[in-house]
Amino acid sequence: MCDNTIGSYKCRCKDGYRGDGYTCTPVRPCSEGSDKCSKYSTCTDLTPGGKYKCDCYFGFFGDGKQCTGSRGKRFLVLFMKNIGDPTETSPRPRHAQIYIASLNKTDVKITTSDSLAKSLKSKIDQTVSMNSNSEKIVSIFQNVRVNDAVVENKAVMLETSDVTSVFALNHDGYTSDSTLVLPIDRLGVKYVIPSTEPHSKQHSDYNSQLAFGAVQDQTRVEITLKLNRWQYIKYGGEKNRDGDKIIVTLNKYQTFQLSHNGDLTGTLITSSKPVAVFSGNRCNKLNRYGFCSHLVEQIPPVDSLDTTYIVPPHFERSGTMVRVVSAHTGSTTFSYTIDKSASTKTIGTFGNFDITVSGKQAVVVDSKRQVLVLSFGLAARRQKNGDPYMTMVPGVNQYVHQYHVSVPQGFQQNYFAIMVKKGSKSSLLLDNGRISSKNTVSESSVTVKGQDYVVLTVMVNQGVHRVETKDRSRFGLMIYGHGHDDGYGFAANILGPGKL
Repeated sequence: MCDNTIGSYKCRCKDGYRGDGYTCTPVRPCSEGSDKCSKYSTCTDLTPGGKYKCDCYFGFFGDGKQCTGSRGKRFLVLFMKNIGDPTETSPRPRHAQIYIASLNKTDVKITTSDSLAKSLKSKIDQTVSMNSNSEKIVSIFQNVRVNDAVVENKAVMLETSDVTSVFALNHDGYTSDSTLVLPIDRLGVKYVIPSTEPHSKQHSDYNSQLAFGAVQDQTRVEITLKLNRWQYIKYGGEKNRDGDKIIVTLNKYQTFQLSHNGDLTGTLITSSKPVAVFSGNRCNKLNRYGFCSHLVEQIPPVDSLDTTYIVPPHFERSGTMVRVVSAHTGSTTFSYTIDKSASTKTIGTFGNFDITVSGKQAVVVDSKRQVLVLSFGLAARRQKNGDPYMTMVPGVNQYVHQYHVSVPQGFQQNYFAIMVKKGSKSSLLLDNGRISSKNTVSESSVTVKGQDYVVLTVMVNQGVHRVETKDRSRFGLMIYGHGHDDGYGFAANILGPGKL
């Protein structure tokens, strides 16, 4: 730009360029690292200089400057206690596994605390490489499972050079369950625990459990118990009752677990620094059929929860138990709709309510305040393929339009439950192709806030899968499967706009 002055002139560079006015070069925010794109997006410099665009990575949604999703590069995993006393000579697999799904080539580094016993640390720490569109299954030595009421060095750190999806599967012979693992930068400092009422108070194998791991040193964690009247948990030489606080301080990669012969649902976890929180039951039986099974999910922080959920049915189960858990003090009112029949329920501070439906019914939950919603596949009456399993349900506002997931090995039937807008059903792609009607084993319709959705159950094979919509419409995805007296389930994404 040339500006006249009295008897002379001055030169200056246009917006988006820099220099002395005689020589001007374009500003390139992406190349220079001065852009404001999310670390989960690509940055592209545009012309004229100074302009750029941000595009969220595969599996994330947002405007590019803010992107949300459950994929990442750094993860903290722990494995809660399962039943039995596992041995390597068991005829059934008894081990913990980490499943990593990567779209691109990536290096994976798995480490544990330097304070972990060297004999155990040497069996876990490793570095592996992955090809594009592949999965890696890492078996974790079973002694890394955490024990009750003791601080241990048993968290497992997983770091990848490229963005990946991570899932964990905890085997113990005939009892297993799985969970989505959340990236470290999506963790929080406030959580509400979901679990279930133990089938028997006399046998510790049915106990409800909560566990957490620290990412940083000097992490102070406060557990505010929610127990029934007369119940207590012994810790620190005290009988800790409803409303009492248990406080522990953890250093990097340390873990802590509590279990109880009652239901721990509604217990509050708060921490001074972000922690990874898991909960469920060591092994529980939710109806009179079949046997007990391990229940586990990693819990999303309160600020990432949603208010509106579609709960799909579990194929070839005797039914589904839906648990709605309040994430707040005071009353929380929500409606739930089954086959167009709506009901309303109000629950109190960190309270919960269960809804049990038949095998083919979907449920819509719509709350005034944020809630946790969990789905439990109930054991079938006369089938050996599957005991109960626990799954976090993704909220409608937590849906993304692309997923890259790993379906675990060792189960006879595996399914995708897909909740998609009716107009976008034809846009769905599974591994770059249309979803076959031969593999679609059930389909139903629900309406959410005036919007029609289709709920599909699709049979899939074990291994890595890519699921997306051509029209970029966001949809929900849950994965579950059944084996001989066993089952598992997890959500493909459980983080929403609260964790951009």
